[in-house]
Amino acid sequence: MPFTNDEIAAAVARALADSRDPLRADDNGLTPEQHANLSQDLRASAWRHLREDGDLPQASNKAWGMVAETIKAVSAQHGGIIHFHHSIWLTLRELSRMVEDSGDTDSSAWINNSFTVARVLHSNFYEDEASAAEVTANLLVCEQLSERLYELFWPEHPET
Repeated sequence: MPFTNDEIAAAVARALADSRDPLRADDNGLTPEQHANLSQDLRASAWRHLREDGDLPQASNKAWGMVAETIKAVSAQHGGIIHFHHSIWLTLRELSRMVEDSGDTDSSAWINNSFTVARVLHSNFYEDEASAAEVTANLLVCEQLSERLYELFWPEHPET
């Protein structure tokens, strides 16, 4: 199910138009590579918080950040700059819709469910309700989601 850059750019543009997250004339945003690097930094930080200091809320939030920065990286790679949380969700939804429209409904559902896991971890930053086992399992799902989004929508991205 390889997608063309034009197809992905159109999905990103639709998402950002729906979110009313306009590109500002003076807004260059971060580069796709900077977002990808930040995503990897957040991934490492999530594991560090989980393993070294047991700070589950911080580990949870870093896992969410990893996924959010992956979506921002993909968006930026295809001409979109995300400013708002809502735009992250709408962009993911449009990308998932592309996967579904290609006939891969199982992958589309998995992407959406995995993003819900990331959002639960973001909530756990504020609520601190999840156990270490839950945060660990959900962090693994977030890693898989991040990797899958790169595979589908930015397969040539440099390893960071």
